[in-house]
Order: sequence, then C-alpha cells, then structure tokens
Amino acid sequence: MTRHLSSLAFMQTFSAKLDVALGNLSIAQYPPDARRTMRKFTSSEVAALLNVTEAYIRQVSLKEQGPSPEVANGRRFYSMEQILELRMHLAQNGRKKWMNPRRVGTEQCQILAITNFKGGSSKTCTTIHLGHYLALKGYRVLAVDLDPQASLTTLHGSLPDFDYREGDTLYSAIRFEDPLPTEQVIHHTHIAGFDVICAGLELTEFETAVALEMRKSGGTSFLLRVSQALEQVADRYDIILMDSAPSLNFLTLSSLTAATGVLIPVPAHMLDVDSTAKFLELAGSYMQILEQVGTSAQWDFAKFLITKFEPNDHPQANMTALMRQVFGKDLLLNSVIKSTAVADVLTWKQSLYEVQRARFSAPKTYDRAIESINAANAEIEELFWKAWGRE
Repeated sequence: MTRHLSSLAFMQTFSAKLDVALGNLSIAQYPPDARRTMRKFTSSEVAALLNVTEAYIRQVSLKEQGPSPEVANGRRFYSMEQILELRMHLAQNGRKKWMNPRRVGTEQCQILAITNFKGGSSKTCTTIHLGHYLALKGYRVLAVDLDPQASLTTLHGSLPDFDYREGDTLYSAIRFEDPLPTEQVIHHTHIAGFDVICAGLELTEFETAVALEMRKSGGTSFLLRVSQALEQVADRYDIILMDSAPSLNFLTLSSLTAATGVLIPVPAHMLDVDSTAKFLELAGSYMQILEQVGTSAQWDFAKFLITKFEPNDHPQANMTALMRQVFGKDLLLNSVIKSTAVADVLTWKQSLYEVQRARFSAPKTYDRAIESINAANAEIEELFWKAWGRE
C-alpha cells in the first residue's frame, strides 16, 4: 500500500498554521503593547483575605491609617498592592499573629513540585490557582514552568520582553555551558508578589544536554541543576512552585531532587489512577538508583490531590474511596471539583482569583468552584506551615 501523506509536511503545515492562528488570537486578547492588570477587590473580599471584619477595614480607611481605596458607587475597592500594604500595616500593629505570613528566622523557602506524568491531571490549573491564592495571602511566590508546552506561561498573557525563542526560559539558567544567573530569567507578572520563570520548546534541549554530559563525565550531577538555579533566588521568595511536564524525564527528576515537597494531582478515574500507579513505580525505580549512587531526594511532605471531581458521579465516588483507603493521610482531605467556571477562566487565560464573580452567568457555579479551590489551597498552605514548624 502506497502512502501519499508526508509526515514532515503534515507536521510543518499545521504547526505553522496553528502558530499564526493562536498568535492572532493572543494579539486580539492582549495586544503587544497591552499589559494585564489585576482586578480590584471589595472591602468584604479584603476582610476575608485578612481574616478581619469589614467594619474594621472601613474603620482603618476612615482613620486614614492604611492605603486609600478607590470609591465607586459608595463601595471601596482595593488593588492587590494596597491589600499587601494593609496587611503589613496590620501586622506592624500586631493585630493578628501571622498577619504577615512570610517566612522568618530559620524558615527555609518551600519548593513544591506539582507533578504526574498523566496529561490532563490539572497540574497547571493547580499551580496557577495555588500560586495566585498564596500571593493574595501575602506570600512571595515564584512559579517555574517546566513544561515545554508552556501552558503556565501562556496563562499569564503578554509578559514584558519575553520570547522563549530567545532563550528566556529556565533552560538558560540550568544549561551546562555559560548558564545565565537565574534572576535574569524571572519575570514579574500583573499580580503583586507572583513572579514566573517561563517555559518554551528549548527546555527539551536539557534532555540531550544531560545525555551528552553523562557520556562525557558520568555521574548524576545533572540532578542538581534545577536546585542550584533556584538556590540563587530562594532568599527572595517564601514558596516556589514547579509545574512539571507530563513525563518522567531528566528535568522532572531534577525538579524532584530540588523539591522540599511534592503534590500529585489525580482525577478520580480508573485510567488516571492506573497511570499514577505506573508513575510512582517508575519514579520509585529511578529514586532507588539515585540513592545507590548517593543522590537522594528528601521531602518535608508528599501528598495526593483529587482533581476534576464530580461528587454525584458514582464511579468517581468509588474510586475516591479506594484512593482514601490506599493513600490514607497522604491524600488531601479536600478535592477540587470539576467546574465550567474553571474551564471558562482558563479559556480567558486567567485564574478564578482574577475574575469578578459578576462576570459569570451562573454565579453559584463560581461560588462552588472557588470554595473548592480555596479549601484545597488552604490545606496545602497548612503543609508549608508544618514544614516551617509553625503552630
């Protein structure tokens, strides 16, 4: 049988067409000269974030003891920068313990690897919502995109001076020859306290570079490349989040070595759970080899998180029960529900925290989604506190 379709022509044709179409869509959403801004927050939202009453927030504003909010239609609105300023003001006055949650003393920067080699397990969705949640809580957060598909990078729209084709990714900081200082590949986003290291196709070059390096010198020193790069900037941040690629490659292994904690998102479906079992088996075999050569990863915690959960779906309920039986306390108590609200905001290149509730035609859908995500994020935040030895 004669084949008439050229695989090279097929790949190149549609790669070029998609590149142009997606580029035009991106320009329509965010023109090259446009810069995204974070929405403003009502005084009730600010009160919830700071765990104080709205009356207290109003009192601080009337006494001009904090930032001056924008007033529209009799309502007060605060920018994210003003929320942080207000948080620091209240912390200085000793209003509540840990009003300023940033690490102190000997507390070390927490580096969380969010990983699973099953595509569609919500790694990127988990990373962006956790990162934005922590930034709103007052932490200094760095998100590192380790996936050449660059979904986390794309979700932040047009970043100033970023072009992955010009080496503006983590690979520039972890390559073996002439690596850049890590600070040069960090980008500030439109969200105060939330920075990113972007991804691009050049991240795949790390796999080839490691193979050549191992042939040249042997050993497992490549596993320290990510750790060494992040150590350069760890003092600037409280928490670093790594969004891994859906594969167990050299870069993923290097990120697991750099991590102080691991989070594995898993949808409650048979194929996803089965894939996770294979991921754990393969990762375990690699870790065993690494321990034998004297390179092992030590974590403060490793947890599983159920994602895309549909409470009324009986097969998912049964699979969740199985996972709780197998994983026990290593499975987070809170699950993240499947929601059209989450699907919508990701289409808009945003997280739920960036979008006003009023934008949704069915606000209760937003309420259920944000409640679910907040509960899971709060549980993860507690893990960081335990690692720091806080009450």
